Amino acid sequence: MIKELDGAQKKIFLELITNDAKVSLFSIQHQLYLDSLIAILPKEPFFWQQKAMPLFKQKKYELGMKYLDKAIELDPTDHYREYRAFIKCVFQKNYSESLEEFNYLTKINGDDGVIMDHPYSFWMGLCYLQLNEFDKAKNFIEKSIVFGQKNNFVNPYELFYLGIIEYEKENYQNAINNFNKSLEQYENFSDAKYYKALSLLNLNKKEEGQILLLEANNDFKNGFTFNEGNSLYEQFPYQVSNFMYMFATGYQKSEIP
Repeated sequence: MIKELDGAQKKIFLELITNDAKVSLFSIQHQLYLDSLIAILPKEPFFWQQKAMPLFKQKKYELGMKYLDKAIELDPTDHYREYRAFIKCVFQKNYSESLEEFNYLTKINGDDGVIMDHPYSFWMGLCYLQLNEFDKAKNFIEKSIVFGQKNNFVNPYELFYLGIIEYEKENYQNAINNFNKSLEQYENFSDAKYYKALSLLNLNKKEEGQILLLEANNDFKNGFTFNEGNSLYEQFPYQVSNFMYMFATGYQKSEIP
């Protein structure tokens, strides 16, 4: 019996499910097709992970984690464990457990481990940020920026979060400097403009801050917000929502619809 499928085989099975079967990724039918494949290849971790993935995107975290845990049990590598560490950070929002996972993975793979286009240090920084451990968060986000510099690309979201950390520490000018760097990479990034505007308001630059807040809201309405692959399904830390514009400093709902 095949224990581990190669990439081509996995592609064939996925095409069978998604194209030939013509069922929604989020349907019960999709899960039943995967159950049939698991009945044939019960030791193939890929199918267990594929059962978990749409459930996470439906916010059925507990159910999805059961299947992902099974994939990890069957997989001798750390491939699915990386995915679980990410899921616990962004989807399940279990930051302490995510940090435990990433600490383990860092011991195995070093500081160059990457999941979802970011080094481990980026996700660890987000976990510490969400636990209000801002100094630790800064240390890890700076590590992720150094990683990007070594690979000739610093991600705008890493610069954004460095700005968020400085904002939370009330270092508003430092925050603005980092938001500006993020905006150099993604010029219409409404979330960076929003927090830059709040930083300006906290520096008593009221007119400049209010103008930028309106600009940020306009960019937000035009879709210039987070475009990370999974931000379609799950809100990232400090991602700005419509209601946040309604209640932003100095504004009422009637002024920013």
